[in-house]
Amino acid sequence: MVDLTTMTLLLGRLSRLNESAVTEVCAEHSTTPAELRVMSLLAHRIDGAASPSDIATFVVQTSGGLTATLRRLETDGHIERVADPDDGRGRLVVLTDTGAAFHQRVLDAVVSSVARAFDGLDLSRLDAIIRDLVAGFERVDGAPSSAGFVAGVPPSPITR
Repeated sequence: MVDLTTMTLLLGRLSRLNESAVTEVCAEHSTTPAELRVMSLLAHRIDGAASPSDIATFVVQTSGGLTATLRRLETDGHIERVADPDDGRGRLVVLTDTGAAFHQRVLDAVVSSVARAFDGLDLSRLDAIIRDLVAGFERVDGAPSSAGFVAGVPPSPITR
């Protein structure tokens, strides 16, 4: 019998276990999951750039938290803030070559760490279920859809 309460609690536990694994790997590389999420978004953008508001929407971070995250990434040379060619007052965030290389090292380590949890599972079925769950949560939250995301293939610009 399907029990939504149990599924909700297990989904919360899965989220915390995943975040714990990601946090541990990030700490080994002197970064944070928030910084990794920002670099991942930028690494997979078609144009390689995003506005701070687009970043905040995608990584689900407050503006204050994002400001601190961007400051750390900029200080470490992983991102640059550049003028927005479409908005004279706006700024865009871009990943530097150093940031791209660092991002790939950390992401590879995260994937290697988390991959053990997927041993013996039907990955095609799991992929479909996860995408459906992400789409459902984004729909409820009013967030832009990322359910079609494929790593290595730059996603379309974020739209609401």
